[in-house]
Amino acid sequence: MNVSRQYPLLVALFGLLVVSTASAEQSDLPPTRGIVVNLVEWDGGELPAVYERTAQLPFTREDVLQLVQSDFEPAQIALMISERRYAGDASAEGLIALKRAGFAPVVIQAISKHALAPNQSLNFTVYLTFDGGSQPARHRFLYVIIPDGEIERVFTADLNTVLAGQWQRDVLIDATDPLLPRKIRRVTFSGTVPLKTHGDKTVRIFTSSRPGIHRIDEIPQTDLARVQTYAMNYPVSSSIQDCRAYIRYRQDVMLPDKWHMNDARMECEWR
Repeated sequence: MNVSRQYPLLVALFGLLVVSTASAEQSDLPPTRGIVVNLVEWDGGELPAVYERTAQLPFTREDVLQLVQSDFEPAQIALMISERRYAGDASAEGLIALKRAGFAPVVIQAISKHALAPNQSLNFTVYLTFDGGSQPARHRFLYVIIPDGEIERVFTADLNTVLAGQWQRDVLIDATDPLLPRKIRRVTFSGTVPLKTHGDKTVRIFTSSRPGIHRIDEIPQTDLARVQTYAMNYPVSSSIQDCRAYIRYRQDVMLPDKWHMNDARMECEWR
């Protein structure tokens, strides 16, 4: 991984190797390359603002094409774009493609002027749910890896540090039934992370007993069976860029230091 291209943001997720440094027991970990940031640095961050939907969303390329095909006047389309903005590729290549598709010059000029800024980051929230007691985890390192062009942006957290701490967004849910006492703990971390390249991406979420994984090809063979993959299409531009990962752990009844990543789910919202 080309760490020289990473961004020195304290709360960055992808592009920075997020490796726990908060615990003294990690002093024997191998050195990592680039800036090292701990997920728990996000504990004081604010959750992404809720997007207030309106009746007038920005136009997409498909929206404008429908207006053109419905015989709206170019000047009228340009005026509507100025009122509602444009969510799409307004780079030089994008504008050339619009011209080749037959868009009128006044429409292309309006798109160039009123297009939303290209997506260069996203809001990322991680919900960690622990079903069982807060004991040390055998597979103690959580990883989320997203490819970003030539860079593989890596997020990792030491579960032992998470389980041993108390966090700003840390809640205990009483799921007790009459026959079985049961507590579920949820810890939430959120931050804004750089993501520069657009299009289809494959997100990988897994746990490992090995620290310092920097690339996909460094995932140990023994961990491959636990890797869960998720498809994500990162748009060129959008009015919101929110992704959430829900990761649930269950504790082995017989082995209290053995946590299993029971399931994971990732969802993203663009508009």
